[in-house]
Amino acid sequence: MFRLTVLAAFMIAIGCLPASAQDKAKEWCTNAHMQQMTSQIGKMTDAAKKKEAKSHLAMSKAAMKAKDMAGCVKHMEQAHQAMGL
Repeated sequence: MFRLTVLAAFMIAIGCLPASAQDKAKEWCTNAHMQQMTSQIGKMTDAAKKKEAKSHLAMSKAAMKAKDMAGCVKHMEQAHQAMGL
């Protein structure tokens, strides 16, 4: 019985993962969010982190233009991480 409960919880968690990525894509992979990120990166003072964030943002923009939402979200997450968000 315990195994069945754990298996059911695992299956529900796996089912929720794609929805989470899709939600992030709808929120993050927009021109408005890209402009907001560009503005926030411009205010950064740590040159190394700023360079890393710019790089990931550029890759995220390229993925968005190529309609690769998974790639867009992946690079946006990395840009957020470089910014300390």
